[in-house]
Amino acid sequence: MAKPHPFFLLPALWLLSHTLFASPTISPQHNAIYQQLLRLQVAQAQTQLEQQAQNNATTLLLANYADFLELCVQQDQRKYAPLLAAQEARLEKLADLPKEVWRDYALAEVRLQLGMSKLLFGNRLSAAWDIRRAYLQYRQNEQQYPDFIANKKNLGVLQVLIGSVPDKYKWFLNIIGLKGSINQGVANLKAASSSDNPFYQEARLLHAVILHLTDPEKREQAVRQATALAKKDSDNLLFQFVAMHLLKKTQASEQALQVYLHRPHGSAYLTFPYLHHMAADLYLYRADFDASIQENRKFLKLHQGQHYLKSVNYKLYLAYALSNHKPQAQWHFKQIAEVGIEDTEEDRYAAKYAQKQEALVKPLMQARLHSDGGYFPEALQALQRLKLTPATPAAVQAEYFYRKARIYHGTDSLQQALPLYKRAIELCQGTDLYFAPSAALQAGYIYKELHQPQKARLYFKQAISYKNHEYKNSVDAKAKLALAAMQGS
Repeated sequence: MAKPHPFFLLPALWLLSHTLFASPTISPQHNAIYQQLLRLQVAQAQTQLEQQAQNNATTLLLANYADFLELCVQQDQRKYAPLLAAQEARLEKLADLPKEVWRDYALAEVRLQLGMSKLLFGNRLSAAWDIRRAYLQYRQNEQQYPDFIANKKNLGVLQVLIGSVPDKYKWFLNIIGLKGSINQGVANLKAASSSDNPFYQEARLLHAVILHLTDPEKREQAVRQATALAKKDSDNLLFQFVAMHLLKKTQASEQALQVYLHRPHGSAYLTFPYLHHMAADLYLYRADFDASIQENRKFLKLHQGQHYLKSVNYKLYLAYALSNHKPQAQWHFKQIAEVGIEDTEEDRYAAKYAQKQEALVKPLMQARLHSDGGYFPEALQALQRLKLTPATPAAVQAEYFYRKARIYHGTDSLQQALPLYKRAIELCQGTDLYFAPSAALQAGYIYKELHQPQKARLYFKQAISYKNHEYKNSVDAKAKLALAAMQGS
C-alpha cells in the first residue's frame, strides 16, 4: 500500500487533517501544537507537549505525530527502535483512559501510525496487522460516533489507498479483509474539502494529492489547489513539499524549483534530506549538472536511511557522464550495486540499470530527462541527434519511440503520440522493458481523453498484464485507478 518515500507524509497529512478539529473540545494550546507539527516544526511542538497533561488523549496523539513525522521525514534507522517503542507505549496509555470519542479515535490513529512506521522500515507483516487493527477501530468508531467526521474522512483515504494496491500486495488486502472503493474514497475526501469546514485548508491539500493520483484529467486542478495553499502558508514546509511533489510529477520543473528555492529554512524545522534529492532531479532535467551534483551530495551528507542510495548514485553517475567527467561517473556507477537497498522503485530501477551494464545512449537519456522536466523542445532536439539504423538494438529503438511519444503527449499532440506508443509496445515484445507497460498506460490515457472508453480500458488492462518490470507497482496502481474511475462509462 505505502512506499518507503516521503510521499508517506501525504497519508500523514491525511491523519493530521481534521483529527484535532472534529470536536469543539480541542484546547488552544493543542491547536497551536498541531499547527507546529503541520509546519514540521517538531522540536517546538515536543517542547510544548511536555507542558500538557500527559494522561490526555489529544496530548498522546500529538506526541505520536511528532515521532511519526520524524521517522517519515528523516528515515533514520538508529531512531526506529526507540520511536517505535514510544508509539507502542502510547497505545497502552490510551487503552487505560476512559472510553470516549477522542480516546477511541487516538487509538486508531496511533495504531495506524505504528503500522505505517513499520511498513516504512520494511516490517511488512507486522505492519499489516497493525493497520488491520486500526481499520477495525475506525469501523467501530464509525458505528459508535457516526457524526465524528474525521473517522469518515480517514476511511475514505483508506478506500483510495487500498483500492489502488498492486497485485504484489494482494496478501495485504486478504489479511485486513477490506476491498477498496476508490470512487467512494474520493467522494469522502471531496466532502471534507468543503469551505463549510473551518479547517478546509488541510482537507483541500489532501484532496489535491488524491485527485492528482486518481484522475489524470484533473491534475492541473490538483496542482493549482496545492500551490495556492503553499503560497498562502509560505512558512509551512509540509505544504511546500506537497506542492513541489505535484509540480515535479506534472513536469512543471521550473515552478517546482522555485518552490524549493523559497521553502522555509531554519533550525525550527525538521531536517528534510529528500528535498535535496528532489531538487537534484529538477536541476538534472534542465541539464544543470553541477547544481544537481551539489544537491545530491547534500542529500548523502544528511540522509541516515538506506532508501534512495542506489538512485542517488545513479543520478550522480548520469550528471557526471552527461557532463563528460568519466572517472567520477564510473565511480558512482559502481556504487549503485554496493550501497542501499531495493525497496523503492527508483532504487530498483537504478540497480537493474547497473546490472545490465549497457552503454549510455546520451541523446536518449538527455531526451528523457528534458521530457521528465517539461522541457519538450529541448527533449525533441536531443532525440533528433539519434539516428536509427537497422543495426540499432531493439531496446534503443523502443525507447526512442517511447520518448518521442512522451514528448508529443506532453505537448498535447495526441494523434502524433498514439502511433509512437504503439510502435514502442511492438518493439518490446518478448522483453521485460518497462516501455511497453508505460506506453500502454499512456495510450489508455489518450483514448480516455479522446472519449473512446473501450479502447482506453483495453490499454489499461494491457498495462497491468506486464510482469517483472521496474515500475510494475506504480503502473498497475495508475491503471487500476483509471479503470475504477471509468466504471459506468
